Amino acid sequence: MKKWIFIGVGGLVLVLILVVGLITYFDAWLTAAYVSIVILAIFEVFSVLLLIALLAALIGAVFAIRDLANNTVVPKVSQTLDQVKDSAAAAKNTTAYVAEGVVSPLIKISSIAAGVRAAAVALARRNKPTGYEPE
Repeated sequence: MKKWIFIGVGGLVLVLILVVGLITYFDAWLTAAYVSIVILAIFEVFSVLLLIALLAALIGAVFAIRDLANNTVVPKVSQTLDQVKDSAAAAKNTTAYVAEGVVSPLIKISSIAAGVRAAAVALARRNKPTGYEPE
């Protein structure tokens, strides 16, 4: 592999020396400058055309991604958002039902039991309560 690289580089150097020698021999430096300007102009035109093609491809890709997002992602996000809203409403309704149907009766029963207990303690007391003196 290295052998072919050295052969290629050597051939390129040899062609470059030959071209420079021929230009110098025929005193054609002005013509060589004009030719190199024309070659650079041709490469610049090709690079501008490639740049335009790449820009068009990039714009097409952006439009394709936008269409994909509008047609695929946004509806699924909307569906998911609707499901989350429904789940939140169901959780709110369940919480309200548990608060009214289960907790409220337990609180009432507990308060009644506390009242009955306090009444039983008050009735079962045989001695006069301490710290209380009627006027």
